[in-house]
Amino acid sequence: IVAMKVEEEEKILQEMENAQKILLDTTATVTAKNEAYETLQLLNSKKGKVLEIEKLIKEKFNVDSCVKINGNEINVVLSIKDQGSQYANNIINEVQSLYDKQMYITVKFQ
Repeated sequence: IVAMKVEEEEKILQEMENAQKILLDTTATVTAKNEAYETLQLLNSKKGKVLEIEKLIKEKFNVDSCVKINGNEINVVLSIKDQGSQYANNIINEVQSLYDKQMYITVKFQ
């Protein structure tokens, strides 16, 4: 779980660095800078939501998790052995409760 979290964090940090380089580039167009700014906003929002979901799972289910968000897909990996479909369904429902629109949530046990 820790390795997965580190890998995802590094990926997000790399994307943020790339966007920041565009923002600081004096030769970049206004459109490119606007897109880079929007990317930074999206990445920060995504990072906050990941932390919120992981905290929710830790508090309600007392289990560590790694959460990845890609658009309307949320992948949750739990650091416990398979607890069955009802347990996974409870986590899916809790995560979905954080969103107004329908999300596609998967839960894996590890």
